[in-house]
Amino acid sequence: MKNELTKTTFKSALDEACYLFGRAICLGALSLVCSSAPAQNLFVSSDAAGGNIYEFTPNGVRSTFASGLAGALAFDKAGNLFVSDRGNIYKITPNGVRSTFASELAGALAVDSAGNLFVTTGYRDDFGFPINGSGKIYKLTPNGLRTTFASGLDLPTGLAFDSAGNLFVANVSKFINGAIYKFTPAGGRTTFASGLDLPAGLAFDSAGNLFVANVSKFINGAIYKFTPAGGRTTFASGLTNPEAVAFDNAGNLFVSAFYSTSYPGGAIYKITSGGVRSTFAIGVSPFAPMACDSAGNLFVSDFGGNIYKFTPSRVRSTFAPGVSGSLAFQPTLTPTATLVNISTRGSVETGDNMLISGFIVSGSDSQQVIIRGLGPTLTSFGVPDALQDPVLELHNTTSMMTSNDDWQSAANANQIPINYRPANSHESAIMTTLQPGAYTTVMHGKNSTTGIGLLEVYSTLSGLTNVSTRGFVGTGDHVLIGGFISSGGNGSLQVIIRALGPTLTQFGVSGALADPTLSLMDGNGNVVAFNDNWKNTQQTVIQNSGFAPPSDLESAILAILPNGNYTAIVSGKNGTTGVSLLEVYKVALATSSNDF
Repeated sequence: MKNELTKTTFKSALDEACYLFGRAICLGALSLVCSSAPAQNLFVSSDAAGGNIYEFTPNGVRSTFASGLAGALAFDKAGNLFVSDRGNIYKITPNGVRSTFASELAGALAVDSAGNLFVTTGYRDDFGFPINGSGKIYKLTPNGLRTTFASGLDLPTGLAFDSAGNLFVANVSKFINGAIYKFTPAGGRTTFASGLDLPAGLAFDSAGNLFVANVSKFINGAIYKFTPAGGRTTFASGLTNPEAVAFDNAGNLFVSAFYSTSYPGGAIYKITSGGVRSTFAIGVSPFAPMACDSAGNLFVSDFGGNIYKFTPSRVRSTFAPGVSGSLAFQPTLTPTATLVNISTRGSVETGDNMLISGFIVSGSDSQQVIIRGLGPTLTSFGVPDALQDPVLELHNTTSMMTSNDDWQSAANANQIPINYRPANSHESAIMTTLQPGAYTTVMHGKNSTTGIGLLEVYSTLSGLTNVSTRGFVGTGDHVLIGGFISSGGNGSLQVIIRALGPTLTQFGVSGALADPTLSLMDGNGNVVAFNDNWKNTQQTVIQNSGFAPPSDLESAILAILPNGNYTAIVSGKNGTTGVSLLEVYKVALATSSNDF
């Protein structure tokens, strides 16, 4: 869908390498710096009242995410939640849409980096002992295709992936002869560790070492540490039935166990990366499920019916009264949508004040783009002073590649899709296939005529990134208006939008806008954000991003936006005019709720 012409749109410009019609403005692309960790929502599977999946915001606000379900939880990196419930696996999208992902299957869950779901099965005899050889692991692809990944196990319990995608499985045997098996992504199996008693919880530290909670038949449990090569050491001993384990972001290991053989309650032990152990909390249920958020807070699901939150300094509070069950934190969802249409409406002047846009073709493959230069069509949308005969040029970083005056004169005019053909024969269009890289488009009036024009770039494949437009900012209908459309991915797009003025002076641009202001609006005309002088709002996150404007008088906005149509408007403060550069960068920054 195209942007509404009255709001139009923009984009393109690079800043990485721009060959701007013989007048280079190369505002170097900068690397991204991840700043603060994002806040995460906690999901709890409760079997009370028929089963519910509850979602809690970081400040404890509770909502029912799904009803009639309860069981093991696992997220994929796209934010889809999988629930193992009474013989079925359910998939729930971030928007709450539920579907049956697999039937007649339930067990422990784990998801690899490719989005494949792994599910364990195993059986016990009438006395509660594992039936050796009955255990299996099934693999389900993102589209639900199920295969048997491993068979001939006893009772597989814990699952964990290392950074290389190898799956580690804790296997409990009827004869209390547990083992850890390692499976390559292709399914190759080796015995990583043997001679254990009842291996339970598994967790990897940031260095790739595997930690295993081992319940001993002599009630003398331990935490074993295994190097990536399989070297084993006793990391902690003398624990009573340790089961659940979890790491915080500082590398501390938390273990849930009995406090002692004579004390009926449970305890949480904290063990530093150097092996120093302390009692972190008592008076909680033994074997209580645990999870750490990105801020280092520990959450403990007590079987007495509460979820407790412990800060890194051991301050304890009741995070959720009357709720307990399996815990899982929603992963940080990196916006993955693409810019499929960018455009700019502005005043097309002569000389240095022609409308100049740059864009970067992203991805690894060549892709088709359609570039349009509109003028007369704007009149029907109530735009005054429309450019009557626009001319388009397309440049790479060294020279002009092609141009067009009147789209019907193009050699491939009959191949332009009907929906993208300009309405007026005097308007221009270029359809071409481009390799990944940086490009610049220039729009001017035929025979040096002037007026308001609309410059558009449409991508048909992987999208566009780092796009911007340089143009003259007037007043009223002659402000610089840029728009973009995002589509696909996980439904959201993270962008940094900048409006530069004073910086252009050092690149030889005369008449630069001295103090630009920037507004961001959604497809319904609602103001999403406004900025005048970038340090006035979001200073820290923009500074850390590497995209801070060089001048304090220039403007910038960081936003995470659901897919849709958006418009950015550059005006001069107090009605001033001049040349400005409007930029939109697709980024992937770690942020927190305090950044917006």
